[in-house]
Amino acid sequence: MSKILADNVKRICKEQNKQMKDLAADMGIDPASLTRALNGNARLDTIQKIATALGVSMKSLFEPLDDVEGFIRIGDKIYQFNSRFELEKLLQKNKY
Repeated sequence: MSKILADNVKRICKEQNKQMKDLAADMGIDPASLTRALNGNARLDTIQKIATALGVSMKSLFEPLDDVEGFIRIGDKIYQFNSRFELEKLLQKNKY
């Protein structure tokens, strides 16, 4: 379960253009403490702080990731995407 939590936190941070150190600062904790929480058994209050700092529900932090990833060619460029969100962003950005 902690892998799903860690993967979702990293994905959401990426979507929000936020680094892990920024998330830790928003939570008022040391970046090393955040790393330990994501790689171990995070306490409930820490998970709540993560959700609040990211502006998401606690439930969303534990939902399985999309199984959508790959490459897409749009015009002359090839793009890589690792989630449905990234694919949708690429398609929106490259509307003709």
